[in-house]
Amino acid sequence: MSKKSIIAKLLSEEDISVVHKKTKTAAFNVENRELILPIWKEEMSKDISDLFICHEIGHALYTSKDMLYKMQERKIDKSYVNIIEDARIEKMVQDKYLGTRSCFTRGYNELLSKDFFGLKDKDLNTFNLADRINLHFKGVDNVPFSSVEQTWVDKVANVKTEDEVLDLAKALMDFTDKNEDSQGEEQQGQSQSSVGSDEGEENNQESGSDDTSDDSSDDTETQSSGSNDEGDEGQEETQSSSSQDTDEEEKTEAGQDTSSGIQGGSEYKHSATTDLSFDKSLDDAMDKDVKDRVYATIPKVNNKVVVDYKSVLEQCKKHYSNRTSNGFFNVTKSEVKKFQLDSKKVVSYMVKEFEMKKSADLYKRATVSKTGTLNMGALHTYQFNEDLFAKVTTMPGATNHGLVMFFDWSGSMQYNLTQTLKQLFNLVWFCDRVKIPYRVYAFSDAYGRTPDYRSVMEEDTLVTQNSDNKSDLDISGFRLIEMFSDKMRKNETADMMHYWYMMGVYYSQGYRHYDNGGYPICTPNNLQLGGTPLNHAIVAAMSIIPSFKTKNGIQKVNAVFLTDGVSHRVSKKVSGESLDSWKNDVYITDKQTNTTITSEKKNSRYYSGENQTTILLELLKKRIPESNVLGFFVAGSGARGIVRREIIQDKMGLSWGDTETLKKCQKELRTNKVLVCKTAGYDEYYILPSIPRTDENDEEGIQVKENAKTGDLKRAFAKFSKSKTLNRQLLNKFIAQVA
Repeated sequence: MSKKSIIAKLLSEEDISVVHKKTKTAAFNVENRELILPIWKEEMSKDISDLFICHEIGHALYTSKDMLYKMQERKIDKSYVNIIEDARIEKMVQDKYLGTRSCFTRGYNELLSKDFFGLKDKDLNTFNLADRINLHFKGVDNVPFSSVEQTWVDKVANVKTEDEVLDLAKALMDFTDKNEDSQGEEQQGQSQSSVGSDEGEENNQESGSDDTSDDSSDDTETQSSGSNDEGDEGQEETQSSSSQDTDEEEKTEAGQDTSSGIQGGSEYKHSATTDLSFDKSLDDAMDKDVKDRVYATIPKVNNKVVVDYKSVLEQCKKHYSNRTSNGFFNVTKSEVKKFQLDSKKVVSYMVKEFEMKKSADLYKRATVSKTGTLNMGALHTYQFNEDLFAKVTTMPGATNHGLVMFFDWSGSMQYNLTQTLKQLFNLVWFCDRVKIPYRVYAFSDAYGRTPDYRSVMEEDTLVTQNSDNKSDLDISGFRLIEMFSDKMRKNETADMMHYWYMMGVYYSQGYRHYDNGGYPICTPNNLQLGGTPLNHAIVAAMSIIPSFKTKNGIQKVNAVFLTDGVSHRVSKKVSGESLDSWKNDVYITDKQTNTTITSEKKNSRYYSGENQTTILLELLKKRIPESNVLGFFVAGSGARGIVRREIIQDKMGLSWGDTETLKKCQKELRTNKVLVCKTAGYDEYYILPSIPRTDENDEEGIQVKENAKTGDLKRAFAKFSKSKTLNRQLLNKFIAQVA
C-alpha cells in the first residue's frame, strides 16, 4: 500500500484509497470512497500532492454528495460554491490536524509560483470579489478589500455547514450581479481609494439585506445562473431553461459526477476567473496521452463458491441411477479399475521420488554440533587430532505438505479429458499413499446455468463478502466443483473417479454413447463443459488455500492450475470501467497483504486476460508465502500435439524477433515433451504438447521384428527406454517442487 493511501486512511478515519485517474482535477468519489488525483505530465512535487490529499480528505470528512444536488437544483454557480466550500473544509481539516497547516501553505505557495490561478501580470484590483476572496484563502498576501467586501471575507471565514455555504454562495452571486454590472470600472477605483465612502456604506446596507434573505428576483436568478449545462457557449438563455426536463437532465449529470460534489453547475457571467484558471491549469498539467488507470481490489470469497463433493456425488448418483445396467456405465467402471492396477508402478515411483527428495531436503538443512562428551573411539588420535568430542546431528522438523489443484472444466479440454483425468487419478492415489491433505476443484462457469447461458443461481452475488464494495473484482457466475478430497472415503473416491471418467470419455469420444433406449448418456446438467474462468479460480484460491492451510495445520501448500486455454477477464463490480490492459493500465490491490500490482510492469501478453492472470498469480503468491504455485498448460493441438510458435513466444515472454531463443524452446519441447517457463506468474509453468501417458502399461516389452539384427535390437531398446524416461521427466519435475 502506498504511503499516500496510508496517510489518507489515517486522516479520513476510514478505509479510503488514493488513486490516479485521467481526470482534470483532484476529487473525492463519495460512493466508492476513493481520493482521485490526476495523472500529470510531470510528476508533481510532494508538497502539491500533500496539498491535494489534505484538501480532498476535507471533502471526504465534511462534504456530502447531497450538496451537489442542492447546488444544481438552486442553479448556483459552481465556482462560488467551490471557493466557499474549499475555505470551509480546509479550515476544518487544519483545526482537526494542526500538522496539515504547513501542507496547505507550502502547496499553495508552489501552485502560485507556477501561476495556476492566472495572476501573472495582472492587478489584483481588477478581479471581482469572489476571485479576491479565493486568492485570500489560498494564501495570497495583501489582497485588497473594501470595508464592505471585508464583511464577505469574514462571512466566508465563519461559515460552518453546507447549507450555509450554499446560502452564502447564492447571496454573493446576487451581490455581485447588483454591483459588478452597475459599477464597472468604478468598482476598481472604489477598491483603491474610497474604502469609507457613502457608496460603500450603501453597499453595506445592500449586502446586509442580501445576506439575511434569499428573496432576489426570479428574473435576476434566471438571467444570471439559469443556463443549461449542455447549452452552447454564448447561447441566449430564456425562462424556459429552467423547465422540468432541463432540471432532470441537470440532476442526472450531477448524479454521474464522481467528485465530492463541487463540480458541474451552471455557467455564470460573473464566474470566478481564478477558479476557472485553476481548473484550466490542472487540465494543461494532465497527461492526456497516457492510458487511463483502473483500480480493483481482491474480494473475500466465502464458501458459497464451492460445490462440495457430497453434493456432486449426489447429483451424479441421481443422474446415472437408471443407467447402471448400461454397457457404457459398466465398461467405464471396469476401465477405471484396470487403470488403477496398471498405475501401481507409477504411483509407487512417485512415492519413492517424493520420500527421497524430502529426505534429501531434510539432510541438506541438518545441522551438526559438538557435545561435551569425549568420543572414545577417536581418543587414540589425540596427538594429531583436536576434534575428540562426540557430535550430534540435528534434523529439522519435517514440513507438512498439502496440495490444492484447480482443473479446467471447459469445452476446449474436451479431447484431452480422458488422459488428463487419468493423470489426475494418479495424483490422488499418490496423495493418499503419502498422507498429504489435498483438494481437487474443477473451475467452471457453467454450473447451474440454463442452455441459453443465463444464470439461474440465486446466490451468484453472494460468493464474495463485502459485496457492496464496487471496487472488488466480480466472480459471480463461477463455481469451484469439488472433485476429490482427502476427507472422502475409499468408496466415495472410487465412485467419483468413475463418474468423472464417464464424463471425460463421453466428451473425448464426441458424445457417441447411448443408453438402451437410444438416448445419449450425457453429463448432469450442472457438470457440463463451459468457459475458462481461470482468473476467477485464482481469486477464489486467495481465500480457499489459506483456509485449507489453517484447518489442516499445513506449512507448505502446492497450488496447481491445469488448463488448455487463456482465461477471460474478471470485471469490476462498478460498471463503465474496462479491465482490459490494452485500453487501461490495470492496478489490482490485495488489501490483506497491502500489495498492488499493475499491468504496466508486466510483460506484454498476447491476450489481456493473460496479463490479468499474471497479476493475480503474483498476488496469490503473496497470500501463501513459502508455498509453490505451479501451472500446467496443455498447449498442443491436433493428433500430434503441435504447439504453435506464437504460443511459445507468448508464454515465454519472447519478442517477435528473438528467433534464436524460440528455436531453443522448440527443440527442448520436442526432446523433453515439456517446456518449463518461469515468466508467467507461476513458480514453474509446464507447457505440454499433450498430456503424457504415465501408466507404463507397456509390459508387452520391446517391439522387434523376427530375426532382428543386433542394431535393430539396440534401437528398439533405446526407443523403449526413452519413452519411459520421457514419461517420468514431468513427474520428476513436479515431485521435486512438491517435496
